[in-house]
Amino acid sequence: MTSQMWWGTCALLGLIVVASVASVASVAVVAPVDAKEQGRRPHRWWQSADVQALVELTEEQSAALDTIYRQTLPKQRESMRRLNAEERTLSQLVADMDVQEIDVTRQIDRVEAARSELSKSRILMVFRMHRILTQSQRDALDEWMKREPDERRRNRPKGKRR
Repeated sequence: MTSQMWWGTCALLGLIVVASVASVASVAVVAPVDAKEQGRRPHRWWQSADVQALVELTEEQSAALDTIYRQTLPKQRESMRRLNAEERTLSQLVADMDVQEIDVTRQIDRVEAARSELSKSRILMVFRMHRILTQSQRDALDEWMKREPDERRRNRPKGKRR
């Protein structure tokens, strides 16, 4: 194997590992700590007293949002498991210098199909949730979501700034 091929393979493998870690980190399960303590938005924003007040959510709306979330969660978890498995397989293929390019191409297609499935189920969940809200509630929620990253940056300890 030429040096150029070896470095190209290493770069591709590194990219796949970074993408895999980013995917896993985005849906990683964390210990039950308050979201504000972790400097992030509440995962189930409709259960946050602050958001409920700001958006003026009714108990019925909050329950409906939670139902949508709970109904989507099993598919999300399964899609994430499938994506992780397909990414692991791709990493193994890329590390195998005897593999044919067509096999890598097919596996990339499987990875992207799994990623698309995960994304589609998440977007549909958000769409269903937004249908529960009135236009003014959606506007208030959008404003809250835009404001939150700025507030997290301001409240982050100085040693943790990027």
